[in-house]
Amino acid sequence: MIKTAGFSRFPLWIMLAPLVLGVLVWWLVWRGYAADFEAEVAAALPPGTQVSASGFPYRLETRIPDVDLAYSDAALRARLRAGEIAVNRVPWQKDRQVLNLTDPVAELALAPLSGATVRVAAKEAQGSLRLDGARIARLSAVWEAPTIKTGLFAQPVKAARFEAHLRETPSGNDMSAPRNPRLPTQAQLVLAGTGVRFGGGDPLTLALDLDITAGAPLVALSRWASGGTVELRTLMLADGTGEVARMVGTIVPDGSGALRIAGTIETVCPANARAALAGLPAVSERRVRKAEVIAFSGSLPGGIVAEASNPAVPPAPVRGQEPACPRFR
Repeated sequence: MIKTAGFSRFPLWIMLAPLVLGVLVWWLVWRGYAADFEAEVAAALPPGTQVSASGFPYRLETRIPDVDLAYSDAALRARLRAGEIAVNRVPWQKDRQVLNLTDPVAELALAPLSGATVRVAAKEAQGSLRLDGARIARLSAVWEAPTIKTGLFAQPVKAARFEAHLRETPSGNDMSAPRNPRLPTQAQLVLAGTGVRFGGGDPLTLALDLDITAGAPLVALSRWASGGTVELRTLMLADGTGEVARMVGTIVPDGSGALRIAGTIETVCPANARAALAGLPAVSERRVRKAEVIAFSGSLPGGIVAEASNPAVPPAPVRGQEPACPRFR
């Protein structure tokens, strides 16, 4: 009986030995990935910050408390603070990072441009970064219940949820091609939000899609300021009944530190749209049956002038069965 029991245990060790060896080999490989991961994260943090990776066997993760990062150069100032940042990635995918942030506050400013500042504060946020070499293939951020302040608007913007997606599309200016007044698109930005309130306005759904054009890849603000534009492909606002306004336009630097904007807004709430563009209080208004197209132009921040309504044209019929227009601000 003793010999039989000993013999029956022998095949179990034969099966376990490769498994144990495989786990040991993968742990050694994982530790190599982890060492690279720790070094890369530490390089982005203040000197002396301790970084320790966990997550074996399927991922790499590190948590950094009390983060305060800052960057500045001749044109850009940036700062990120958070109670904690957790960084995750798959060991063999060095170009893809996922970040979870607690109590984040992000600040950006383009010093040469008046009003080009933004501050986003939230209780929670998640970000992801995918690189293609040194190029940003996709940078995404999602904030829960953020408060957004920008120098372009007098009042803060609040949202139930807000997200931003940026990707670089570097391209040279092909001088052999037929002359095109619009320079190549160097970056694309998409913004989306739900429950978005501009100051004291009603909650709206927002969707913005824009292109940043320039004659060369955006390695410096001066590259964009020399003939570049921001093309508002669409800025859509909607409430519970559907779309209420859609804007297209172009933003250009005026050479003296301000931004010029010109475009049109198509809306079923023309009186409120004119009031919002002029920075005036919202008015009581019913939705019109046929959307009106309003041209506007001016400078940012402030100084936008909308095309006035034609007093010779009778007011458009309204949709009496639908709710009143939302307040834009």
